[in-house]
Amino acid sequence: MSAHLKGMLMAFLGVFILTPDGVLIRLADADSWSIIFWRGFFFAIGVLIILLMTSGSKAVDEFKQIGKDGIFIGILTGLGSVTFVFSIQHTTIASTLIIVSIMPMMIAVISWLILREKSGIFTWISMVIVVIGIYIVMSGETKGSNLYGNLLAFLSVTLGATGFTLIRKNKNISMIPAMGINGLVQSVVALVFIEAVILSFDAMIYIFAMGVMQALSFSLITSAGRYIPATEVGMFMPLGAIFGIVAGWLIISEEPSSSALIGGFIVLLTLFIHSWYSNNLDKG
Repeated sequence: MSAHLKGMLMAFLGVFILTPDGVLIRLADADSWSIIFWRGFFFAIGVLIILLMTSGSKAVDEFKQIGKDGIFIGILTGLGSVTFVFSIQHTTIASTLIIVSIMPMMIAVISWLILREKSGIFTWISMVIVVIGIYIVMSGETKGSNLYGNLLAFLSVTLGATGFTLIRKNKNISMIPAMGINGLVQSVVALVFIEAVILSFDAMIYIFAMGVMQALSFSLITSAGRYIPATEVGMFMPLGAIFGIVAGWLIISEEPSSSALIGGFIVLLTLFIHSWYSNNLDKG
């Protein structure tokens, strides 16, 4: 198997595995801080197991190699996971996933700010169209907790994009250990606010599944960036949003609003075209 195909499969599987995440958060039917605590705990344990299976005795060395940037990546993506859970709890799964799917665009903006990477005119035009699409998504939910949830989703994608920009900066270093820090950050932050550590058996099963999926998904997506360009990884983000929205619709009968469908179509189509165009540009 070529390195390129390996990276493509990693990116696809990473995005696909995370598809039921929003649905599981709803099914857990528990306090947000309790979900975040156990979700982060199982996530961290899952990453540790993956590291031990793939690196064995070198796992400690891999933790040492991530440096300050790796720790910062773990903190940023961990806080992004916290805000993601609260977003799912305060707005529709569709709205959250559509907003979070703009990750590739946010990475382009933050890379411009932090790494001074220049983006072409096509990227900036795509950003304008995406902003219009997000506005349409949010226009149907301009009051109450739904708007709050949408803003949390935007904060989540901003934090996550900053973390993944730093992963791009350190692409020669495996940042899988940073995902373990991500899980620890979730648990430590939740521990400050948590009211109930003991949850029902059903809730714990759903949260355990979340942690396992996060560990596999983030490890695969983080590793994929070492084999293929970030633009190719970005091509799978719209698919993840579509899979997640369909899962919410089929499993818990959460039908997206008309504004979410219209705005989401604009956002996801624009993201896919941009990623496809950027990927072909990179190859050329």
